[in-house]
Amino acid sequence: MRDALEVAEGDTLLYVVEGKRVRLTTKHQLAQELYGSLAEEDGRDFTQELLDERRAEAQREKP
Repeated sequence: MRDALEVAEGDTLLYVVEGKRVRLTTKHQLAQELYGSLAEEDGRDFTQELLDERRAEAQREKP
């Protein structure tokens, strides 16, 4: 079953309620699905912009 669901030992499983259905997924799989879901119609991707900002901040904080 783990192989079929692409679930590794130690993965956190989440139950996602969708209407009258319940779906089992992992945090990683859900994050993959949601990644980019904040994209605007003009093509801007707020998820990527936030990640880029955080990386830039981390680089500035390095000694």
